[in-house]
Amino acid sequence: MKTKQIIYLLFIITGALLMGFGPVYVEKEYALALGIIILMFGVYKASTSWTLKDQEIKEENHEL
Repeated sequence: MKTKQIIYLLFIITGALLMGFGPVYVEKEYALALGIIILMFGVYKASTSWTLKDQEIKEENHEL
């Protein structure tokens, strides 16, 4: 697993944990808002890296 994928996975996990346990430390609305932002950022970046990898594989197959 590449380093970027691990970082994106950590963003997803951090966002989910913040949404779950954040209200203990800060107000519920702030924890949910920040958690969903971090979670969605991780999901977006992970999905764009997967599509780029798929495009590279398809291009390699067409070159052969």
